[in-house]
Amino acid sequence: MEDVLQQLWLAVGLMAAFIAGAVYWRRHHLPATAARTSSRPATLVYRDSPTVRVADSQRVDRARKVIRLKVGESLDLLPTPAAMPPRFRVHCKSIVDGSDLEAAHIGIEFGGAQLSCGPLVDETAFNEYVIPRASRDEHRSSVFYYHERGDSIEFMRAKLKSADPKTGQIELDVMQMHANWPNRFGEE
Repeated sequence: MEDVLQQLWLAVGLMAAFIAGAVYWRRHHLPATAARTSSRPATLVYRDSPTVRVADSQRVDRARKVIRLKVGESLDLLPTPAAMPPRFRVHCKSIVDGSDLEAAHIGIEFGGAQLSCGPLVDETAFNEYVIPRASRDEHRSSVFYYHERGDSIEFMRAKLKSADPKTGQIELDVMQMHANWPNRFGEE
């Protein structure tokens, strides 16, 4: 009889271990969206808002704009104090003719920072680019800037939506983001 009770307790223990292992595996190996799905319907939190609400010590400022410029025009996307170099200015130098793709020659001033570009973009001078119309492979045909500090990140991307040589007007999709997050362990 004692032998049967030991076998019964062994079977119960093995079943409990199996159930605990299955629960652990299910929680840690499901995709993040499936693991955290709630029964209530999802609602839209924000629509292209400039600031995303997060914890008090965190902040994400985001601006996404579609701008239209004629050849020779420029636009300041961020306000610039008097007697200071532009923080974020876009110039339309020309529209490139003679190619299958729509392309424009633009200049971007981003507080003196050196910008980067995808392999389909031709850099003609410091922060001056011949940029083709954005294709499905956006990162290859866009101008961007990325800088990470200890507790913040800065990102900017500009891509050409259209260039019309008849009207001399281009349309650029520009996104700029700056995010801060708290320091860990009280570091400064």
